[in-house]
Amino acid sequence: MGTEKKRLMISLTEEQNNELEKLAKEKGFSKSAIIVIALEEYKKGQKNA
Repeated sequence: MGTEKKRLMISLTEEQNNELEKLAKEKGFSKSAIIVIALEEYKKGQKNA
């Protein structure tokens, strides 16, 4: 991953936002970090498909 970061705005349902906040609190990460981790895991899964 590069060091330059881009800001992104996304729209989530209330339920999705609640789940994201819950995961972030449980794991001790920011919501942004949870999304980045999810994207990296998705990419890994696509390579193995």
